[in-house]
Formats: sequence, structure tokens, C-alpha cells
Amino acid sequence: MITFNRHDLVWLKLDAVRHAEYAGPAPLEPISALSLLHRWVLSGYPLIVARQDEVLPNCLRVGLAEPPSWGKRRLSFIVNSQGIEKHQQGPNLASVLPSLPQPWQAGANALLGFLDHHFIAAHAYGSGAIQALTGLPCLTESSDLDVLFKPVSWLEAEKLCLFLDALQTEYPEFKVDGEVLNPSGQAVQWRELHRSFSDSNSQLLVKTNRDVKLVGLSGYQQGFQCPVGSAA
Repeated sequence: MITFNRHDLVWLKLDAVRHAEYAGPAPLEPISALSLLHRWVLSGYPLIVARQDEVLPNCLRVGLAEPPSWGKRRLSFIVNSQGIEKHQQGPNLASVLPSLPQPWQAGANALLGFLDHHFIAAHAYGSGAIQALTGLPCLTESSDLDVLFKPVSWLEAEKLCLFLDALQTEYPEFKVDGEVLNPSGQAVQWRELHRSFSDSNSQLLVKTNRDVKLVGLSGYQQGFQCPVGSAA
């Protein structure tokens, strides 16, 4: 059975657009949204797997992130999982780097070097991933780069957050956003996780494939010891 994780990318079969359901946000008319989805899929562009709350079996909630030239809207659709033609994780940082703005390159290379040295997997998502895969201009020099980091141990997660905090000081033009995903499938925004280091009683906003909830720092740490999956 295929597992679709948050931030994964899927390519929809063109005939599957007919069975798609527009899921918001309002006030865009459903017929207009589905027409836009048809144009997007016809162009061969990927959709983004979203959180699967309140989704029926064999269905998948996906997002369409328009580039600025299309209107920069964020649209949600429910599609039949049988209509998925291709599925993959977001592109790794090395493959995204050539498409990033020139002022970001030094910071991005520093980040890539750290990740390679510590064997931490990382995948771009959001506008950076869409730009790298479609060639459409989605990022500006004022944008953030969204990255899903996947350290396998709590020690690696700590080192990662400390490095990212220092990176923002050394390379302020390269703004990194994103989440730290533990092996149990719990994702936390890296800045929030970094702030929690000074307070062991911190409550973290944790996202999984199906829900969002507050979890204590110790509970999130335990997710590195008892992996039950790799879902975001």
C-alpha cells in the first residue's frame, strides 16, 4: 500500500481531473478552480500532498500552489488516489540549489555541506520545489526556502537547529523555513523547536499526516527512539 506523506508530490492523470472536488478556499467558484486544475495538470506540473484529515478512503487531499504569474493562490482539491500517475518526495536540496536566486547560493551551499557531513536527509517543498520541477518563477530574493529535515536522532535534530539559527545570522539573505520530522512522523517548525531548547516544559505544535496537536518537548523527543513510520 502506497503511503502519501505531507509535502510529497503527485502528478495527476488528466482524466482524473473530471472526478476531482474543489475543497477551498472560497470564494473561487468550483468550476473556475477545476479549470485551473485542468490547466495545471495538462502542463505536467505536480500537486502537493496535504494533511489527510476528514478524507474518505481512496481519496487524497492535494494542494495547488500557483506561482506569482498565475495569481499565487493556494487551492485545495480532493482527488481519487487511483488517478495518481506519479508520486515522489520533494526534490533534495542538491537538485534544487541551481534554481535558487544567486544571493542565496553561498548560504545554500553551507547548508548542503552541513547536511552531507551529518548524513541528514532533507527535501525542499513549497515554492522552491515547484520552481525546481516546473521552471516557473516562484521564488524572489525575499522568499523563504521551505525544507523538510529528517534527522534520525535527537542529537542530530539539536545540532541541525543550532546550525540553522547560526546560518540565518551568517547568511541573512538566505532565509530557511521548514520542519524537522522525527522518525515517528511528527513534524515541528525548526525555529519553534530551537526556542524549546531553553524550556524543557515547552509545548510544540506538531503536525502529522492526519492531525495537528500540541505535544510536550519530551514527547517529541521520544519520537526519535520509537519510530512507527516516516510520515510527515
